[in-house]
Amino acid sequence: MMQRRPPSRRRGYAMLVVMLLILTTTAMAAVHARQLASALRIEQARMRSESRARGPMMVLALACQRIETGNPTNSSVSYQYSHHDGVQTTLYRITYQSVDTDKWDVTAEPDPLAGSLPVLPDSF
Repeated sequence: MMQRRPPSRRRGYAMLVVMLLILTTTAMAAVHARQLASALRIEQARMRSESRARGPMMVLALACQRIETGNPTNSSVSYQYSHHDGVQTTLYRITYQSVDTDKWDVTAEPDPLAGSLPVLPDSF
């Protein structure tokens, strides 16, 4: 005759293991989601910085380079400049204002209505 073993007292461990697995997986997913969101924000900031460097900063550098060739004819004058940044063409208004003798305030801003202004010359 065979004897039966008494029932084991180690019941319910499967449920504990499943719960720990779910909690660990959820925690790892949350960490990865935060890292992915951070990487996305960094990439968006980099793209905005490159866009700014290809657009307004490039036009402002060009406007400053032109004023190195000489002074504009008037103490306050605006020009148009059409700039292609590799993706699109944008019309800019470049304004020169005399601050003092041989000191100029130069601004370059996108302006779709600048088409009526004279074109920025190659040199002054």
